[in-house]
Amino acid sequence: MSLKPDDAAASLNEIAAVEQRTRRTLTYARSSACFILWGAVVTVGYVFGHFFPLQARAAWFVLFACGFAGCAFVVMRLPRRASVGRLDLRLVYAQLVLYAYGWVFVALLSPTPRQLGVFWPNVFMLGIVIAGLWLGRFFMLCGLSVTALSVLGFFWAGDWFDLWMAAANGGGLIACGLALRRMGEHG
Repeated sequence: MSLKPDDAAASLNEIAAVEQRTRRTLTYARSSACFILWGAVVTVGYVFGHFFPLQARAAWFVLFACGFAGCAFVVMRLPRRASVGRLDLRLVYAQLVLYAYGWVFVALLSPTPRQLGVFWPNVFMLGIVIAGLWLGRFFMLCGLSVTALSVLGFFWAGDWFDLWMAAANGGGLIACGLALRRMGEHG
């Protein structure tokens, strides 16, 4: 049995499609875990801040450290050969650059605690929206949705702002993570 050029090309295209689906599934799995992790972290932070406002700042530093360590664990958990490659690391570095710029703006502008409560989620949502340019519209939709809910809460949640943000930001990230997991399983 001889292989015709058209058959060989079709086989190579099929292999490339399987490889692309595998990479997308791995990206969705890793992203899903990070979304859920950060959703839980920020939910705890906002709920804690609502009930213990004087200790909230210190709690956020601890929670951010836990979130970054957890994400590093998730990213490094898969074997290197299963990784999506350099794009993965560039997105991580881009998120860290956004975080650094966020601190520059915090130092320059001296925002109120409520402004900080909506500023940081939107800095990270900007990173997710930008990542969506490469990873797909779903990431953009997640980032824009959480941003919209955060801004609504900033203006209209009143004294319930922290609890609103726990639900909108934390719950939104968890919901996006669960949807990504489902998309990866059925991808």
